[in-house]
Amino acid sequence: MFKIPLFASLFILLLGFGSCIDDYYESDPPFVQEYEIGTRKHPWVRTTQPGVYYCDVTINELTRDMYKNGILCAYYVYSVDDIIVDSPLPFEEFKIDNGYQWSYQYTCEFSPKRVTFISTDSSFFDEDPPACTFVVKMMK
Repeated sequence: MFKIPLFASLFILLLGFGSCIDDYYESDPPFVQEYEIGTRKHPWVRTTQPGVYYCDVTINELTRDMYKNGILCAYYVYSVDDIIVDSPLPFEEFKIDNGYQWSYQYTCEFSPKRVTFISTDSSFFDEDPPACTFVVKMMK
């Protein structure tokens, strides 16, 4: 006598949870874009501080809503033994040349419609940083 209403109630309850889970995971497809910084298209720009450079990149997909409610990540891309590696920013690359040691630190700042990549040279020789590859990933 109680089996049918109990089974029906349990079925409706599970069906309701399933629709909540499906709605929770629905989102726009993720945005993934690679940028070559330090090239003619995206050159490093010198700041007034020695050894500090930046490059602004316009990203129209980085809307105010994505900025406020999305997940924003940027990665420094480099090769290790012919294997491509993505390391999350901030990233510090150490250099040794003829006994001299220094590092480049890479980071970024997000704002609606724009990502600013920043390079800081620990030696403050005030030379342009090398060309770099970065990947920006966003999803909501």
